[in-house]
Amino acid sequence: HEDIRHMSTAVRLNSKMRDISGKAALVIINLPCVPESTRGRANYMSFLEVLTEGLNRLLLVRGTGGEVITVYN
Repeated sequence: HEDIRHMSTAVRLNSKMRDISGKAALVIINLPCVPESTRGRANYMSFLEVLTEGLNRLLLVRGTGGEVITVYN
């Protein structure tokens, strides 16, 4: 049941990204975290495929989850 919910979320997000940014030269989104469960990890690539379908140029960015501030003098 949770797998269906995750795929449904991916379909809705993909639809929204295509509506808003479908003609953009580049779309940049955060790379979703890899699930901790074995079943979730098995479906992760399918989730990403559904999430990114139809977006021609896409950059998935994965951060550390913490903000970094750099100050130059």
